[in-house]
Amino acid sequence: MTLQTILSTTFWENSILQWLIFIGILIGAFFAIKLLYFLFSKIFKVLTAKTTSLLDDFLVDALQGPLVFAVVLGALHFGKEVLLFGAAANTLYGKLFGTLVAIDITWLLVRITNVLLAHFVQPLTKKTKIPLNNTSYPVLKRLINFFIYLLAIVVIIQNLGFQVGSLLAGLGIGGLAFALAAQDILGNMFGGIALITDKPFKVGDRILVDDRDGFVKKIGLRTTTLETFDGTTIVLPNKKIADSTLENISQEPTRRTKIVLGVEYTTSTKKLQQAKKLLASIIKKNVSTTDKSLIHFVAFGPSSLDIQLIYWIKDLNNILGARDEVNFAIKEAFEKANIEFAYPSQTIYVKK
Repeated sequence: MTLQTILSTTFWENSILQWLIFIGILIGAFFAIKLLYFLFSKIFKVLTAKTTSLLDDFLVDALQGPLVFAVVLGALHFGKEVLLFGAAANTLYGKLFGTLVAIDITWLLVRITNVLLAHFVQPLTKKTKIPLNNTSYPVLKRLINFFIYLLAIVVIIQNLGFQVGSLLAGLGIGGLAFALAAQDILGNMFGGIALITDKPFKVGDRILVDDRDGFVKKIGLRTTTLETFDGTTIVLPNKKIADSTLENISQEPTRRTKIVLGVEYTTSTKKLQQAKKLLASIIKKNVSTTDKSLIHFVAFGPSSLDIQLIYWIKDLNNILGARDEVNFAIKEAFEKANIEFAYPSQTIYVKK
């Protein structure tokens, strides 16, 4: 048996020569990939490291993976041109190959987009007075990536021979359920966009949403994550936050505090005036409070003369400590001035 006879022998509808050429193309692709890795690691990255800009370094890293995969796809394409199969196999191959090409292009677009956002958009957010870096930038990045992936899915579905519109219309009840689920997803997405554009809070702020109190740890495209004082995690849909009454506790400049002090009915008017002056002095001397205070003799209580004190705490990290200091100072000052606090009491008259 001659070499020509061996090479012309068919195997799976193709000659041994055709299979050898196909294998040769794959081996060539293997060495091309090795060459690409060498060029990227030993030449391209070395050259970009010498420039002042980081953009070229990021682009080289972003391009390496998709280009290597493109070489594999090229080898499969040219290898397929050598082999001959039936119409059904060719159609299936075309659909799978088109899907792989769409995946590679999507991979490339996402990586380049992320590089451009990191190089051009993220530095801009750091220059603004509002700390957007932990809020707007990650959401913008996820939103752009989401639409790239969504477009890729549509292209892949079309490539596989399905019409997206007809497919959704033909789902019937399933399509209705999908539409309702999509409505909820889109509602949360637009809620997240509203949170970013309106900026009612940022990462690190303490917020109160209905009865949920916590610190913002992450603002996502669909949900916002809070950490409570107990250390637990609360994940809230953005649509719920956008539709709820929200209080940003971190943005309050001062914390208003009101207390009512009841002194005995035997306290003289002069002592009442002295008590008001003592309270004003205590608030002014405390470093955690503002100098402003509102002090009034507000009521003749059932068992006490009531003095109302309103003051503002400016050190929001020391609210309980400031209250503790003020209360101790009031107790000490009243004791020195012989101003007695009243006890709840009743006077009973017995008729003889």
